[in-house]
Amino acid sequence: MKCSYVIVTHNRRQPLLRTLSILHCSQSLMSGSWEAWVVDNGSTDGTVEAVNEAYPNVKIILRPSNEGVWARSYAFDQARGEYLILLDDDSYPIDDAASRSIGYLDIHPECAAVVGRVVLPDGSLEACAFPTVMLSGAVCLRKSVLAKMGGFRREFFRKAGEYDLSFRIWQAGYSIERFEDVVYRHDKVAGGRNAAFSHRMDLRNNLILVERYLPRRFRRKYRRDWLARYAALGRHDGCAPAILRARIEAMLWRWREAIGGRSTLWPQTVEHVFGHQEQANTIARWVKAYDIRKVVIADCAKTLFATYDACRRAKVRIVAVADNHPAYANMNYRRVPILDDRAAFTLDQIDGVVIANINPAQIDAVAERMRKYFDGPILRLWQPRVLGVRALAAAA
Repeated sequence: MKCSYVIVTHNRRQPLLRTLSILHCSQSLMSGSWEAWVVDNGSTDGTVEAVNEAYPNVKIILRPSNEGVWARSYAFDQARGEYLILLDDDSYPIDDAASRSIGYLDIHPECAAVVGRVVLPDGSLEACAFPTVMLSGAVCLRKSVLAKMGGFRREFFRKAGEYDLSFRIWQAGYSIERFEDVVYRHDKVAGGRNAAFSHRMDLRNNLILVERYLPRRFRRKYRRDWLARYAALGRHDGCAPAILRARIEAMLWRWREAIGGRSTLWPQTVEHVFGHQEQANTIARWVKAYDIRKVVIADCAKTLFATYDACRRAKVRIVAVADNHPAYANMNYRRVPILDDRAAFTLDQIDGVVIANINPAQIDAVAERMRKYFDGPILRLWQPRVLGVRALAAAA
């Protein structure tokens, strides 16, 4: 058994049936070399009965209640595949994404996971803020690695669980690779999403990551940054009570991690994921090449600190952080004003723009935004990679 698809669901019968239909009808893997597992989180809409009737070969794990997306871990030990492809109940691989991911893992034992490009119905993209972090609905994982370190963790009911697992993968000495020509589709079917709960989980769980994994020299910086960022977004959406609750819960987790013992990442792991020194080197070369003295940073991204710190180390003046989201109106980032794009480029003569947003789904749009106001040097701190048929064949 080469591959096991693992899907977690809760009261989303129709999206799940569509995904299973696509897996059965447009499968690039050989018959008999794959299987599908569904972890049902206590659905009451007839999901289990419908799957059993339409796809009796699909294995179902029944949970009595909704345990969140982490519940997919229940299938990891039982799945027979050498590799596990994790899907949402409304996401699925396109064309030969599955076979190409497996092919890459077959010949790169140091790689634990291959992450794909996720396309939404409107043609836009979806990805994690860090390209080095998996997206849990579009990733092919080596099962043997999960057997060593375990799966997703219970506290990450929703949001940031893939960060926790990705950090552990990098810490164990494996890599996570992303390729833009390995494509998944995410239909993003509405239902079961609560804004207040989402904002609460975003803030709480990201602060858990800070306390659990970051070395002391970065812990305070990222705690401050992510608290300000996620709190601003939550308050803007009218979810202030959820933000307050998240802060209280995060404080309790902070004490728990401090008392119970942190899982602090090694310096090389921090660098693999956050890229502080890589950004510093890249920005220093760029500053020297173009004689840069004053810059605008775009956006107010989750990855902003590494870019801010690299610019300061390169001794350039940061005039503004350009971000059009109204949640950041009238805010500063470390005494640098956060302004909309138009205002950011009217403050002073700008020599260059550095794009702090390295989210693969957003960086192109940010670059296009900057070009509307600035025709000088624009530095991207992430570049796409493709697997390519020739590269795969040559490695084989």
